[in-house]
Amino acid sequence: MGRKYSDDLPSFKKDRNVEVELKGQERFDSWIEDGEDLQYRPKARPMMRMVALLVIILCLTWSAANPGGVKRILVGPDHPRVVLPIGIVSGETPEWTEANIRTSISTVRPRAQKCLNGWSEMTTNDDGMVVVEVSLTPEGPEEAAIFDQLAEVPVPIQNCLGTAIGSVAWPLPTDNQSIPFPIVGGPE
Repeated sequence: MGRKYSDDLPSFKKDRNVEVELKGQERFDSWIEDGEDLQYRPKARPMMRMVALLVIILCLTWSAANPGGVKRILVGPDHPRVVLPIGIVSGETPEWTEANIRTSISTVRPRAQKCLNGWSEMTTNDDGMVVVEVSLTPEGPEEAAIFDQLAEVPVPIQNCLGTAIGSVAWPLPTDNQSIPFPIVGGPE
């Protein structure tokens, strides 16, 4: 048999019999050779595996002992949400545009602010706002909610807010959308 074509091609495998002179690398040669097995793959590091396993066990133990702690660290503070009953207004629905959404919000804000008058236990969020949210579907408003209220929201205020939010013909999106907006504080 003769020589193969591949015998003349350069090989990218390490050849341990060839000595390569690298300046300044002499002191690391033992680390490099000790870190590889005979098939030129990195050797297993049992101590590193043990350390990684201990870190995993510690993390799982901590998260089991404090289940809400991981969520608070990753997500941030929790915003309590109270679902409001919402009425649906009949009539022509406007086109899904930012201007129509802003018009609906500016119509709802004064009505919703009147609902909160006289409620002494109302709390604002860290930015000094009372935020509500309306969830819209292609069929119409699905639900509304008020955020960050520490005290229980009285039923008459819930009904009033739901009526105020539902008294507007909201633009209908092509898919489900949630629109949070402030009714107290925040931009006008």
